[in-house]
Amino acid sequence: DMLTIDITPRELKTAITSTQTINDPLAGSFTPTIDAGTRRKLVIRDLLPTFPTINGAIEMPVKSGATNNAASQNGDNTALPESAYTFSTSFIAVETLGHFIPVSSQIFEDAGSLDALINTELLHGLGLVEQDQLLNGVGTGHELYGLVTNATAYSLQSPQLTSEADIIRDAMKQIELADFEASAIVLNPSDWYDLDTAKASTSDAAYTSGAPRLMTTKTLWGLPVVTSNNIAAGTFLVGDFNRAAILFDREKPQVQVARHDGTNFQSGMLTIKATERVALVITNPLALVKGSL
Repeated sequence: DMLTIDITPRELKTAITSTQTINDPLAGSFTPTIDAGTRRKLVIRDLLPTFPTINGAIEMPVKSGATNNAASQNGDNTALPESAYTFSTSFIAVETLGHFIPVSSQIFEDAGSLDALINTELLHGLGLVEQDQLLNGVGTGHELYGLVTNATAYSLQSPQLTSEADIIRDAMKQIELADFEASAIVLNPSDWYDLDTAKASTSDAAYTSGAPRLMTTKTLWGLPVVTSNNIAAGTFLVGDFNRAAILFDREKPQVQVARHDGTNFQSGMLTIKATERVALVITNPLALVKGSL
């Protein structure tokens, strides 16, 4: 016998399709990772000599003056000329930089990629405030005393130079006349763009910096150019960074998770904290020159 099944119009009414929305009951979404969005590059720390320390403050002797009377001896059995040196003490406290974020233990455990993102974001945020204070810290309220703040002002030429490249070259000369050797230039990206795209004249198709296709690194007058949005547009910093300052690490950047902070245990929350302890000692302000473009 043949079995016949009647298919009613009601059974043919709706086709099975995807809603293409979040939480589709038949087609669950897949998130491989969390996009971190924009992240500012961290470049200033790499310019400085960095050393570890086990102390809560840095007490550093600095030569503050010298009288150099070295000369030829005036014949046998005659006294050599006497020289003199004076010293002062630079005392810089180690400062703590950090921040925290509260997170529920449920989302922290259930969202597999959230753990790594929070750690990375907290450390990057810590690096951002460190970079800003390395450049612009004013040394009050437990801020670091920054490079731009301590730098020697650029001595204007008379008549005043108008080309950005000439101004920076003149600042390099100022550092050399102080018996230092410039090692890098720090610029805002907008100022580097103006320098990089400058032409000899409006009718000239050639760039003063050279052929664009041949450029592989950011350099000016033979020095590496470091660009950062942490230095104000229109401001430049040229320095002998190997001799201008020393960065001391008391505690390197670290992330800690606490389950017993305040009411965390009762409410099922976590506190995730990123901290570091550093001291920036400016050893030679004359090795840093700042100015306007």
